[in-house]
Amino acid sequence: MNSTKISILIIDSEQESMDQALELLQANPVVSDIKTAENTDQAILKIINSNPDIILFDYPSKGKAEKELIEFVKTKLPETTLVLVSKTKEYAAFAIQNGIFKYLLKPIENSELLKIINTVHEDKQNNLQARVNQLIDGTPEETRLRLQTTKGYLMLNPDELIFCKAAGFYTELYLTSDRNELSSQFLSKFEEMLSPFNFIRVSRSHLINQRFIRKIYRSNNIIVLSANGKEYEIKGGRTHIRNLTKLDTE
Repeated sequence: MNSTKISILIIDSEQESMDQALELLQANPVVSDIKTAENTDQAILKIINSNPDIILFDYPSKGKAEKELIEFVKTKLPETTLVLVSKTKEYAAFAIQNGIFKYLLKPIENSELLKIINTVHEDKQNNLQARVNQLIDGTPEETRLRLQTTKGYLMLNPDELIFCKAAGFYTELYLTSDRNELSSQFLSKFEEMLSPFNFIRVSRSHLINQRFIRKIYRSNNIIVLSANGKEYEIKGGRTHIRNLTKLDTE
C-alpha cells in the first residue's frame, strides 16, 4: 500500500448517503482505505484502531458519543481532518464552535470532496518527503510546527511566531511576517505545544516568545515585545512578571 494514500472513515446511519460517499471515494485513486461506522460509538473504536486521515462525520448522528468523538479527534489526532456532513447549513455554527472548518452538504458534491482530499494528500506527501530528506541528509531538519487555523493548516518555525492571544473559542497568532492568523485551538494547547521552544504564559490570555522581549515594566506589569521594527505591549500578571526577573527590566 502506498503510504501517501489517504484513509477515510465515514460515519453515517443512512445507507443511501453512505453508498453515495463510498461511490465517490472508491473512484478516487489517492484513497486506499475506506472504513464505515453507523454511529459514533462504533466510530470511536475504528478511529482508535485505524487513525484515519479524514473523517466524514454525518451530523446529527446516531450514538451517544458525538462530543466525545470530536474532542478525541481534536486532542489526540490533530492531523486528522474532521469534516461535518449534513443535509442543511443549520449546523455550521456548531461546527465552528467545535473547531471544525470543513463542512459538506448532502448529497456530497464530488468537486468539494475532492478539494479536501487533495489538500490532505498534499500535506501527507510533503510530510513524508521531509522525513525522507532527513534520513538521507543524516541531519535534523529545521523545526516546523503544523498549526491548525480557520483557513486550514499553517507550517512555520517557532521563531516566526511572536505571541499568541486567546480570543474566545479561538487563538490569535501574531507572526513576524506582520500578519495575523486565527486558530481554532485553545491557548492552553499552544502553551503545551510551544513551551519547549522558549514560549511562556504571561497572563490568562497571552503566550509569548521570550526571544522578542525588549522591556519589562514591573511598575505596571507591562511587557514590550519587538519584531521587525514593530512593538507590542502585553499586560502580564504579577506572578508571571516575577518569573521573568532574569531578563533586563525597567
